[in-house]
Amino acid sequence: MSNPKGRHPQYAEAKSAAIRLLASRARPKGYLIQRLQDKGLPREAIEQAVGDLERAGYVDDEQYARDRVEELIRKSKRGEFALIHRLIQDGLSRDLAERVVAERLEGEDTTQWAMEVAAERVRRLRDVEPQTARRRLYGYLARRGFSEAVAIRATEEAMSALDEQD
Repeated sequence: MSNPKGRHPQYAEAKSAAIRLLASRARPKGYLIQRLQDKGLPREAIEQAVGDLERAGYVDDEQYARDRVEELIRKSKRGEFALIHRLIQDGLSRDLAERVVAERLEGEDTTQWAMEVAAERVRRLRDVEPQTARRRLYGYLARRGFSEAVAIRATEEAMSALDEQD
C-alpha cells in the first residue's frame, strides 16, 4: 500500500502531526514517536516522517539534550542523577543522557550547587527538630539528584550554619 515515492499512505498525516509538535519547541525523537503512536498512526509512517525531519535537521536529540540540560540548570541547580533522569523522561536514551550530562558537568562543582540549595532550603527548617530537619534536607537534596556524599556534606554544612545562627 505504498505510494510511488515509497511512502506509507499515512506519511503526510504523521509528518504534519510531528511538525505541529515541533512548532512550539524542539522535541526529541523518542517523544515524537511516542506521541504519534498515541494518535494511532502506523509505525512505518511514523518512522518515515520522523526520519525525514531528523535528516532535515528539525529533530536533533543531541542538541535537544544539550539545550535541555542548560535550561534545567538555569532554572534551578540539580545534581547529575536528576538531570539524567529528566532527559530520559523527555524520551532520550540513557546513553545519550549520561554522556551529555557528564560533558556539561565536567569541571562544575556540584558540591557548591548542593550547598547553595541546602543553605536556601534550611531556612524553612528553622523550627523543626534538628534530626528531622537534617533528614528532610538530605532527602530534598537526594531528590534533586545530588549524590549521597554531596548531599551529606551539604546537609551537614547547612545544619552547622543554622546552629551557628541560633
